Amino acid sequence: MIYALLLDCEDSADFPNNDGAALGRPLSTYPLMAAKSSSRVARTYAVSSSPPVKSAAAQYGAVLIDPPAEAADPASHAEHLLRHGWRTIREDLKGESAPELLVVLFANCPTVTGALIEEGIEALQTRPELESAVSVSPYNRWNPVNARKIGADGTLEAYAAGLDGNAESWFPDWGVQVLRPASFAGTGPGQPPFPWLGRKVWPLKQWGGGPVDYQWQIPSAEYWLKKHGAADNSSSLEPQPKPQLAPKPDRR
Repeated sequence: MIYALLLDCEDSADFPNNDGAALGRPLSTYPLMAAKSSSRVARTYAVSSSPPVKSAAAQYGAVLIDPPAEAADPASHAEHLLRHGWRTIREDLKGESAPELLVVLFANCPTVTGALIEEGIEALQTRPELESAVSVSPYNRWNPVNARKIGADGTLEAYAAGLDGNAESWFPDWGVQVLRPASFAGTGPGQPPFPWLGRKVWPLKQWGGGPVDYQWQIPSAEYWLKKHGAADNSSSLEPQPKPQLAPKPDRR
């Protein structure tokens, strides 16, 4: 069986309680919709204490998991939630079929579709050498060869030397990660980004993906959602007044 796990890291600068919305819906609605639309995902779980996320999870039939009581270093918070969620899922599934794959989603990343989830599942089912599949978006203008850091004297210097400036730059975009539980469950905590993905990672290519951490990213997310068929459900839209007929002249 295949299960999905939504992680609410609550690390977005402008949405600390993950109360951001796009097209009139909480951001977390969209990954939950994607999981529900996948015919291969048997059940979805969600780790969150945020009211908007919990409400969306209940709406789409996800099993709620309270966040772990123990705190984690911010750098490894996502992995901390993942391992806590996985332990809870295993406990919940005692006596049922062992999970074959785990689909990991993120509450602040609406840029994911059921088709992308299906593609990741298909990749791991047909290629046993793969440890995971992850959604990626091309951001060639942000090729790491162009990155700079501020040196000790306050001037800019190369962030890393010896990089290939001609290679395409594909960045993991937090949309979806499809994992083999056997590949990550037995390893200890690592360092980001995504140490649980393993080494053989299949790219699920899309465009424009990424988490929504700031208000200015909302229009980009809404553009992406509309391009992928999402309807505008915004309750903030003012109803347009109906045109009024001109009064007839008094012919008496």
